Amino acid sequence: MRATELALKEHFVLQKIAEVEKIDVNQEDLDDEIDRIADQNNESARRVRARLEKDDLMESLAAEMIERKALDLILQNADYEDKAFDPHKQEPALFTVEAQLTADTMIDPTAVPETPPPAES
Repeated sequence: MRATELALKEHFVLQKIAEVEKIDVNQEDLDDEIDRIADQNNESARRVRARLEKDDLMESLAAEMIERKALDLILQNADYEDKAFDPHKQEPALFTVEAQLTADTMIDPTAVPETPPPAES
């Protein structure tokens, strides 16, 4: 349930960014994506389109593409900072929703990390 909650939060944040930034997909974008899927699966674009329409997945595909465009926008505008890695310094682990699906315990990436106890001398 926690993984679903995190995935939904991510979905709504990306949808809100897409709304604010007026990110949308047009028919040409959909056609290109269908061509890419067809190439990836060694199928004809016509067959892929027919299957998506039959399974009523065209809206889902468009929503996925909008989220991808929103994420691309975030990554293009992010400020990156190089940091030296200190193998002796204990830093909080980073997890993705996919990685958490197989973990024994769920980590909320929005939670304030606990401070580890001081190392004994």
